[in-house]
Amino acid sequence: METSGKFILKDITHPFDTENEGTVKDARGTLIQILDGPSFAHLVYLDLLVSNPPVYRGSHYHKKKIEVFYIISGLVEAQLYDLDTRWKGTLILSPGHKLTLSTRLAHRFRALEYAQIIEVSPEPFDKDDVFPFDFSVCFKD
Repeated sequence: METSGKFILKDITHPFDTENEGTVKDARGTLIQILDGPSFAHLVYLDLLVSNPPVYRGSHYHKKKIEVFYIISGLVEAQLYDLDTRWKGTLILSPGHKLTLSTRLAHRFRALEYAQIIEVSPEPFDKDDVFPFDFSVCFKD
């Protein structure tokens, strides 16, 4: 799949990798290290409900904020649009997927089944860095 280069999709259900991200399961339970490095300023828990017709969360982009989404449970459709290259794509995210989004990458999410997500960013939330994007110009619902 051709990509915009503005996102990284990683499966971290496996043992720790070279970036110290991954999963360890033993008799004590499960430890999932989503990030290892500089601290973060923004931490959010989301749960997404299945709806008919589909309802999306997001539909925006940021000029400063980089975001990391970790899928705890469920299936999530992520639609992405790169404002610089006009690339567009759809990803299906499942438990253990970590999706890192760069700036100027419009994004929206919908649940294909009930989903739980953690969002982390090194940037604090800034309402002035949320720019609405009309996905109907590049995706059909």
